[in-house]
Amino acid sequence: MADHAEESESGLPKVAPFLEVRIERIEDEADLLGLCAGYELGAWRATQFASYLSEHLPQFALPIEEWDNINSATAVRQLARAARTIYTTPKYQNRGEVGELLLFAIMREFYDSIPIISKFYFKSSSNDTVKGFDAVHVVLNNGNLELWLGEVKFYSNISAAVRDVIAELHDHLETNFLREEFMWIDHKIGDEIDKVQEIRGLLDAGTSLDEVFAVLNIPVLLTYRSPTINGHSAVDDTYLEAIASELSSHFDSFRSKTLPTKVAIHLFLVPLEGKARLLKAFDDKLKALQAL
Repeated sequence: MADHAEESESGLPKVAPFLEVRIERIEDEADLLGLCAGYELGAWRATQFASYLSEHLPQFALPIEEWDNINSATAVRQLARAARTIYTTPKYQNRGEVGELLLFAIMREFYDSIPIISKFYFKSSSNDTVKGFDAVHVVLNNGNLELWLGEVKFYSNISAAVRDVIAELHDHLETNFLREEFMWIDHKIGDEIDKVQEIRGLLDAGTSLDEVFAVLNIPVLLTYRSPTINGHSAVDDTYLEAIASELSSHFDSFRSKTLPTKVAIHLFLVPLEGKARLLKAFDDKLKALQAL
């Protein structure tokens, strides 16, 4: 597992940490990073969680070449602009952008990743959905470039999340899908990205997938409604033991399935008190930002 950005190689600005690591495991099939939002005054921190996600909006929604334009004079305008790219529909309950934003936040916070394209920047309408991988990042690991292509299932049911994401992993690692996705990424990547020529070389149709798979990492984010989260009201020793056990059990279930073996898989598990509560808190925050 990569060092969690203790020594930043990207040099990019980062949002203040929020999520707490509850368990880490490394196994042959995959590795696990289990995270949670914790509690405040006896309540699960849904509002604070939504604020943390909102702070990532400019980096998530805007291409990296525009990040330097965000300063004290432009921050409000850029934040409102970023918020409007996510969605503007009142029917937010079944949208998946929060999951993609959460994966982005985890990648930036714990792996100091460099997002090489912002898919949301290229949407033709704010309410469009964007297909393909849910995250397209690179990570500099001791100076060596790794390509990280992410998958998200922002679900309430963990069994359904595991089932659906494994099917998607196999589909998305098929040659035809990868070649089409690489072509799309190459057309959108900006020349300002660090190591852009090395990245383009990986994406080139003439590069063997054997070479790509040697540096390809697949972060998989799964959320679910957690009995442990709902059964506690504070982060104490009892809670820590229970949540670690729950996360470890779901990881064992995930890695017992037939997983792709040619790439490195990183499972991020984020238990929720309830998906609906987090979505409502985020939607309230998003609507307020869009009105700025």
